[in-house]
Amino acid sequence: MLYLIGAGLNPWQISLEGLSAIKKCRAIFIDTYTSQFAHGTLEELEETIGKKPHALKRAHLEENAGDLIEKAKDHDIALLIIGNPLTATTHIQLALDAKKKGVECTILPGISIINYLPFTGLDAYKFGRTATIVEPQEGHAPTSFFDYILINRENDLHTPCLLDIRAEEKRLLSIPQAIGILEETAQKKRKNIGDWVLIGLAGMGGKKPQIKAGTPAELKAFKFTSFPQSLIVCGKLNEKELEALKTLGGLK
Repeated sequence: MLYLIGAGLNPWQISLEGLSAIKKCRAIFIDTYTSQFAHGTLEELEETIGKKPHALKRAHLEENAGDLIEKAKDHDIALLIIGNPLTATTHIQLALDAKKKGVECTILPGISIINYLPFTGLDAYKFGRTATIVEPQEGHAPTSFFDYILINRENDLHTPCLLDIRAEEKRLLSIPQAIGILEETAQKKRKNIGDWVLIGLAGMGGKKPQIKAGTPAELKAFKFTSFPQSLIVCGKLNEKELEALKTLGGLK
């Protein structure tokens, strides 16, 4: 049996169902490149689950995923994923490959940044497709995220934006950096976003979470100190959402 278990956003958010599965497993692995805890360490996770998780990097999961599946043919094996399983395509492919090879795969959900979006006061039913803002690299500067944002806004929907994480390089894209990429992309597409309402989320699930709403310029000037960080691009706001953002997010 292969278990894909959501570990949440800190070492103490894993579910009782997840803990029960881990007790049965011969080996425990954890994905260390898709995301990171808002606070807490792998050592604290080890204390919580009572077993030592073996950290896996990108290559292990993308190039050597077959090793996990082979192990799961004869023993119960668990892969812990920070946040919620199946958000990343790597984990979806792992589940599909296991099924194709006749290995049973059980998926146990966990708490993710998506669960914290309503903490802003926005209507949970008004979120559209999630976008990912990726740090531009030489020869790779995707802008499809901006198209998703425009489509959502045309339909009066809010856009959750996940920010690029390069765990192996210990680099996490910050909200100001993401807004800079957003502004550069908007300029190329001849769109004015100066009056858009954005919401920065920093360290959700941690001890010092931050929620700040405002224009791109206001958020770039705000000091976000917690990680990981994410961004919401607001669509049409109703009166209750505006009231909530003023109270909970400091919207002016």
